[in-house]
Amino acid sequence: METLTIPTSLTAADLKDNLHDIQDNVVAPILMRYGRHIFFKFTDGASARTWLHNMLQHVNARRQEHGIGFSVNIGFTHGGLKALGLSQRSLDSFPPAFQAGPRVRAEEVGDVGQHAPEHWEGGLGGPEIHAMGWIRTDSAEGRELATEIIRTEMEATGGVEIRFMQDTKALAHENGIGSEGEHFGFADPISQPPIDGAEAPMYPGDGVQNPDGSWRALKPGEFLLGYEDEAGPSGIQAPEPLELRLNGTFMVFRKLHQDVAAFRRYLATAARALYGSDDPQYQELVAAKMMGRWRSGCPVDLSPEKDDPAIAVDPHRRNNFTYAGDEKGLRCPLGAHLRRSNPRATTLKRATAVRRHRLIRRGVEYGPHLADGALADDGVDRGLVNLFIQADIERQFEFVQKEWMKGGEFMGLDPNEQDPINGTGGDGSQLSVPGAKRPFLFDLPTFVLVKGGEYLFVPGLKALEGLIERKF
Repeated sequence: METLTIPTSLTAADLKDNLHDIQDNVVAPILMRYGRHIFFKFTDGASARTWLHNMLQHVNARRQEHGIGFSVNIGFTHGGLKALGLSQRSLDSFPPAFQAGPRVRAEEVGDVGQHAPEHWEGGLGGPEIHAMGWIRTDSAEGRELATEIIRTEMEATGGVEIRFMQDTKALAHENGIGSEGEHFGFADPISQPPIDGAEAPMYPGDGVQNPDGSWRALKPGEFLLGYEDEAGPSGIQAPEPLELRLNGTFMVFRKLHQDVAAFRRYLATAARALYGSDDPQYQELVAAKMMGRWRSGCPVDLSPEKDDPAIAVDPHRRNNFTYAGDEKGLRCPLGAHLRRSNPRATTLKRATAVRRHRLIRRGVEYGPHLADGALADDGVDRGLVNLFIQADIERQFEFVQKEWMKGGEFMGLDPNEQDPINGTGGDGSQLSVPGAKRPFLFDLPTFVLVKGGEYLFVPGLKALEGLIERKF
């Protein structure tokens, strides 16, 4: 294992020296189509540490077994860190939201009613979940091979049980632009916040806009522990000690079921309500106004009335917008999903620094596409597994969910306005679409259902070694 640079104040320059210590899929996505998320319980701490010692050879290894390559990574719940024998001093130094976990924090993020933890699968978010390992590979065979290796090592050491597994498979987008897509038909992913010091390309609109109109990457401490963040050089000081948090991050796992048939049916209903016609062109316009992008990935802010695939395929254009001059939402509704998740230069009624609430999202689909044109559900579970990466769960994930996704007051909208894609829907929910003939939608259906969540600490490789050896 390579040594780490640990200066008094860690910067983007230090990150370049320490990239080898960060787990895969954090700074840069793993571009392998097949995935599996395995949730573990530790029944014996000493045996679990022995298993982790054996597992360490697979983490970030991009191993080749029988000609098949795969990558394995691992993160821990607060209960899992306790089961491994982490000192009480370090356990108590973790942020309160992470210590509490997603079941306790459910109301903070709007996971209530049919989204509430009592309906979640596999005991997710509960005391029986101690860790999540995620596999990425290029084939179903590779996924099974990696799982078999993990099972064999579990049987050899004991002390570890599998509680739940969730498979994923990135689906090829069907519009021919070469991007991946999700079940509602939108190209995904389109943009991620760039990290200063990371070896990844950055395009206009991805990061923070400078006064001269140019764009810069965000400070690494917004996503990685131990580094300078957008507030200054101090960075986040939890957990303790520095060697435990350095090059680590917090990950929020979310399993989201998508009701594709309901979404397709609603587009016709909403097109008639807004524009007086359910012609397909108006249905596509409704979908774009709800999402904030056309299905191709072209942003509504740049092309508000019709899709422009040429913008969608151009990485220098498809994110280069700010919503400037659209304070009423005539181009892109204020409550559209994309605008809520990153308001950019939108004037907010509840002032906040947008750059302090950015999230890296690793979203991968699960389940097959619903047949083209089908308007009735086929009973097959399908949706997205989202992995949200941040340095501060409360300031980033929870803030975005509670403040930006679940209401409208932060933008001066009616309190009943909510994210039209990921909102809870139901009686009283609404979306305003300025410029339409009748510019309001009411009582939106629930299109996305939360089926599980978890809060995880993803340590750097040296910190993972330290956990195994009980150095903290």
